[in-house]
Amino acid sequence: MAVLDQFLSSILGFLKAKDAVQLQSFLQVEPPLPAEYLQLSQELRSTWSDGKKLEKHIERLLPFNDDDKADEGGAWPGFLAFIQEYLEFWKDADFDDLVSTHVKLSALIVSCNTAMSNATYGSVMLPTSIRLCSSLARLAIMLDKRPDLTRRMVEVKDVDQGEKKTLVESTAETIQRAFTLCLNERTTSRNGIGRDGKPEGKKIGIYSFANMVLKLLFKSRKTSLAKQLFTNIVAASPPLGLYPAAQRVTYLYYLGRYHFATGHFYYAQQCLQSAYDQCHNQCIKQRRTILIYLVSANLILGRLPSQAFAGRPESDILDKFLPIANAIRKGNMPAFKRALGPESGNERWFFEHGILLQLQSRCEVMVWRSLARRVFLLTYSFPWDPESKKAPTLSLDDVVAAFQFCQKVLEGWQKPVDPHAFMQSGRTHANSLFMKAPDLVPPSQGPKSLLIGRGMIFGNKMPELTDVEPIIASLIQQGLLHGFISHTQGKFAIIGAKQKGGPLQAGFPPVWEVLQDRAFSENRVAECPGWVQREKNLGMGGVVNLTGARPAGENS
Repeated sequence: MAVLDQFLSSILGFLKAKDAVQLQSFLQVEPPLPAEYLQLSQELRSTWSDGKKLEKHIERLLPFNDDDKADEGGAWPGFLAFIQEYLEFWKDADFDDLVSTHVKLSALIVSCNTAMSNATYGSVMLPTSIRLCSSLARLAIMLDKRPDLTRRMVEVKDVDQGEKKTLVESTAETIQRAFTLCLNERTTSRNGIGRDGKPEGKKIGIYSFANMVLKLLFKSRKTSLAKQLFTNIVAASPPLGLYPAAQRVTYLYYLGRYHFATGHFYYAQQCLQSAYDQCHNQCIKQRRTILIYLVSANLILGRLPSQAFAGRPESDILDKFLPIANAIRKGNMPAFKRALGPESGNERWFFEHGILLQLQSRCEVMVWRSLARRVFLLTYSFPWDPESKKAPTLSLDDVVAAFQFCQKVLEGWQKPVDPHAFMQSGRTHANSLFMKAPDLVPPSQGPKSLLIGRGMIFGNKMPELTDVEPIIASLIQQGLLHGFISHTQGKFAIIGAKQKGGPLQAGFPPVWEVLQDRAFSENRVAECPGWVQREKNLGMGGVVNLTGARPAGENS
């Protein structure tokens, strides 16, 4: 028997048995491959060069199923068109030509989606579609690294605006059609959940396709296009918890990255923490990837990494974040600028992972808060009378002095050499306690020229009271400082020191507690956008069983 006849005979057997797994394993498209596929390719080139002749041969070996035998498996027109497209793919297969392979595989997936759209038999094509789309996604990512091959494949997306879409973006659109097909399937069960409590029909593939699309969108830096995908999932998807752990972890990782990129760090922390907790302990690479964005989100929310966490295998990346955390804890602005600047050697790494700008802009606010807290600790004198009703205060002039000191350090100012210590070989002078500490001196070559974001305020601008006072007011408005500014006295006054156990607890509340309380007050804890956690009630667009319903107007 010819190789093609054996191939089609096996396909018919899988259709009759409705064996989707065997069908998926039989319809392979990427190497390494058994020798039978190479023989099939050679036979198609030598014997079946005529497409019409091949079409009639397929119809003869894969007959349609009768309508009265819908419970039995069989072929249908869309499937025959897909099989012909599949055989045409193998007839012209040339895996050395990656661009041509991508074009043919994209056309094959379009035909596969058409076959899968059949309401009666289409579900048997779901595993095959997932496998083909996965192969296409890997090929697109491979070609994305070869601009010399893809330069001629760029398509015009909007002629009026001249906007173009990349190969990766067009691949994501192709796979998203399969995702939409699965999401919008009308099932007889409520919300696509079977009697066994698991998704049924094509809804099984929702998150498989969604994760492929999200991976390609993030690869092409088109994260804004993911918004509609998340909206559609919330509207029509079964709960995420009903799907396999691998799909859950991958989806929550990309959802967390999306919220991180759009500035919703509390949502990002929820998704990434859940993804990290559900990821298997042996998946070190995946846990490390999740941890990059989880640690970043936690830093922005005021949660600093602990020493106990540093003992995990995947926590080696914490070395890049610890200088930032230490600078936030101590209010050390020069150290913070260095930790995110080129001096640290990590600036490029932060930028490539898409977290540099968020860390620079959001964490700087917490360094301001810690610096103000540190100045308060150095300058405040606790009253002798425990019954004193005078509010604890922080002089804004002292804060200005601290800001100016940090600005000088950033510009390269240094402490002068102590001549007394030099003459005594580094030993402390006997009267050092009564001697005035030398002030900073400018560098001999002049102060460093700082970029806009590298100074305390704006480049080399020396901070003044008019600069520091709005910063303190902003911290108060955000809830990171608790009190008010007395403009006449030039001080920040703390409210409720006695009720809350002291001026530090009252005036400088923990950042994480402040942001968490705000999330509770804004009702952002119950449901995370894009994450279906509970089964929804049946609404518009579902299938309703009206068996036993009485005609309108008939009384019981």
